[in-house]
Amino acid sequence: MKVDQLKYIDSMQFMNSSLASLTKNLGANHSIISQHFKKLGYIDEQLTLVLHKRVYFYDYIDLQNRFKKTELLLYHKFHSEYHDIYFKTDIFSLADIWIVFQKMSMEYYELDPSHYISIPALSWDGMLKMIGVKIELFTNMVIHDFIEKVKRDGISIAC
Repeated sequence: MKVDQLKYIDSMQFMNSSLASLTKNLGANHSIISQHFKKLGYIDEQLTLVLHKRVYFYDYIDLQNRFKKTELLLYHKFHSEYHDIYFKTDIFSLADIWIVFQKMSMEYYELDPSHYISIPALSWDGMLKMIGVKIELFTNMVIHDFIEKVKRDGISIAC
């Protein structure tokens, strides 16, 4: 999805694994999430709790006015500051995961995944770079029309 100059890309286009699994693979490398929650006054014991994926009741949070409820809710119907912590944890965990992925890509391929729409596009450029192939741009409209006619899901069958 693109809004003005910003392009929003689903992380699943790059990392085909759950956020819980990816976060677990980070080990102790949670620099962004640690910095944020420490600024909020969290101590190390609380931070340890935040770094583990928790349960969230998406089915209950179906209307905006659910956030305005003040009475104590049953376990299956709940909202508190836990909601905010839950989403911040997800967002900052994903940021930490992305930075590790980006560093790895830059280190091995000298390609920044932030400039790609998906892992296949990044992999394609990585492959071309690793084998030293340079694909020339063509200006012949007949060739252009042929490629447009036969391409399937991004990579041309004419290659």
